[in-house]
Amino acid sequence: MMRLQSAVLLAFNFIDIASAHSWVEQLVNVAPNGSFVGEYGYPRNFTDKGIAPFDQESMKWMLPPLGQQPPFITPDNLLCHPSQHDPEQSPDYPRLQVAPGSIIAIRYAENGHATLPGGGTGLSGKPEKGGTVFVFGTTDPSREETLHDVLNWNGSDGSNQRLLLTAQNFDDERCYQLGDQSPLAKSRRERFPNPVPGQPGSNFEIFCETDVQLPRQMEAGKPYTLYWVWQWPTAPGKDANFPGGRDEYYTSCIDVDVVEGLVPAQPLHPLRQQDPIPTAVSDFRSRAAITSSPLALHSMPGFGPVHATERRAGPGKGEFTAA
Repeated sequence: MMRLQSAVLLAFNFIDIASAHSWVEQLVNVAPNGSFVGEYGYPRNFTDKGIAPFDQESMKWMLPPLGQQPPFITPDNLLCHPSQHDPEQSPDYPRLQVAPGSIIAIRYAENGHATLPGGGTGLSGKPEKGGTVFVFGTTDPSREETLHDVLNWNGSDGSNQRLLLTAQNFDDERCYQLGDQSPLAKSRRERFPNPVPGQPGSNFEIFCETDVQLPRQMEAGKPYTLYWVWQWPTAPGKDANFPGGRDEYYTSCIDVDVVEGLVPAQPLHPLRQQDPIPTAVSDFRSRAAITSSPLALHSMPGFGPVHATERRAGPGKGEFTAA
């Protein structure tokens, strides 16, 4: 039975790597000692990929859309997946309960973008470490939120209503999937074994995570909205199909419920294929990013729609380092 389950998990993870991009799959509170604690939480209108039939388009939200040319975001690109415009949860996939100032882990599958050379098979010009994840927070969400607007949030208006909470590399230096046979993935499986509880010798994938300290000013009894934004562009001069580079973002929209104090609880709402790792990455308090500003990309020489039809010999000075 154990061999059968391991084979199913291997096939399951291989399918993910071959065909999927990434979205937020789960949230969990992180205790001061780094342990995951309490009930899990989920994005708006979440669908579990471990329950068939699953269509990744129900969760994946790519900006700009594939049909948009030139391939750069515009002011009218809506931030959230159509199913996530409103603050609604799917049955059995509740909001995470959080305390003001607490640290949470936002978890997602790496799908080879962290461990495969170049971020994936046949890709050129992708950033190191799988690009950057930005997490924004607000007490005043809008169903008409646009990516263009949110990338400019920095709390400079003094209201603390629209904040950039963190910028971190997509790759947390630990995550992997079982179907990934790259040298880096194999090394991580050896360094960070993740056995299924009660099944010695088994192993499971480890999600990547974005570790976020929430604002201390959050008001108990009210929801708080998080926007997880993964920036995964193509550099100019690296791909003949995109001479001026290419924007590529993936987003998940999330609400959490703010409470006075967290009550320890056994999780009642795990994923069908639940990653059993019990702790956050060791540097969960000090995660960083190669690119810390959401706007740095668009000041890169040679990047943008004005260069979309140019033929360039290589990247210009000051451009991000592609993997």
